[in-house]
Amino acid sequence: MEISVSGNTHTGITRNNNEDAFGIFPDVNLYIVADGLGGHAGGEVASRLAVDIIGSEIAGASATFEIREIMQRAILTANSIIQQKAEEDSNLHGMGTTVVVVSLNENKAVVAHVGDSRAYLIRKDIITQITKDHTVVEEYIRIGIMTHKDALYHPSRRVLSRAVGTEGVANADFESIRIQAGDVLLLCTDGLTNMLSDKEILQAVSELRPDSERITSRLIELANNNGGIDNITVITLCVLS
Repeated sequence: MEISVSGNTHTGITRNNNEDAFGIFPDVNLYIVADGLGGHAGGEVASRLAVDIIGSEIAGASATFEIREIMQRAILTANSIIQQKAEEDSNLHGMGTTVVVVSLNENKAVVAHVGDSRAYLIRKDIITQITKDHTVVEEYIRIGIMTHKDALYHPSRRVLSRAVGTEGVANADFESIRIQAGDVLLLCTDGLTNMLSDKEILQAVSELRPDSERITSRLIELANNNGGIDNITVITLCVLS
């Protein structure tokens, strides 16, 4: 499997600091995006810790364990360390982060996520959101007390129901997908998805694939052109063969 990969992050045009982080670990085919929360320096610290810890834990894990178990253990380790750091430093109190993690093995991608950072699959002319946001309104939709239309305007539409570092346990959701030549996988924070529709993302990818670097740059540029009200982070993986 040959892959073209590119990742980048941008503060946006209204924020003064960047609380996003990302990691590309080509030796183990691992890719991580995180969006920190907590204000002050907390968000930046939490997202960077999550990327570094999850990357290190997965890279150093024994091959005797299933990849899902390895990924979940890594996320739990990051959760514990972020909580510990927050307890040790009052300036970091309340910090946490989203994470979306992709591990590739041959023609399969395993996706783990906590929070509302997303993974997308673009295959031919169809874009599919692989992850489901861990937000209050998405939980309402799942249990049937709110419609998708109502959720678009609900005041809690961006309030997270899960994050890494904010609770005793950070349980990830997992998806496994088969990938094939021509596919594009996107990992991104909500600084992209709050600024661009799925249709706009699909159009940019369709015009520029399989050039992962140009796709990443173009998506960040478009998000900033549409307001850039948040930090924007994108990892693009183009499956070449």
